[in-house]
Amino acid sequence: MQGRHTGPFVRYREGRLDQAVPPTGREIDCERIHVLHLREGRVVGHEAVRDDVTTLQQLGVLPPSPTAALRTAVWKVSGRAARAAEEVTRRAAEAASSV
Repeated sequence: MQGRHTGPFVRYREGRLDQAVPPTGREIDCERIHVLHLREGRVVGHEAVRDDVTTLQQLGVLPPSPTAALRTAVWKVSGRAARAAEEVTRRAAEAASSV
């Protein structure tokens, strides 16, 4: 996966928001593997192996610099992290329902 981090990087754990990283504008380049399980031409399952550590390192979140830690903390305390997660979830649901 290659790109520029222009929106929130949202990570969930056990169905709950675990972390939301505010946009950094940094370039990322990391490996992702997605395995789709097909039955009768339809996707019936999905597994992903992602290198989130490398992604977070490239975004400057790991190890956390004082600036990155402060930005992430402000996002969490202000409620922006939760709102970003809700928006990401809404967009994903819309995309899934349009298929």
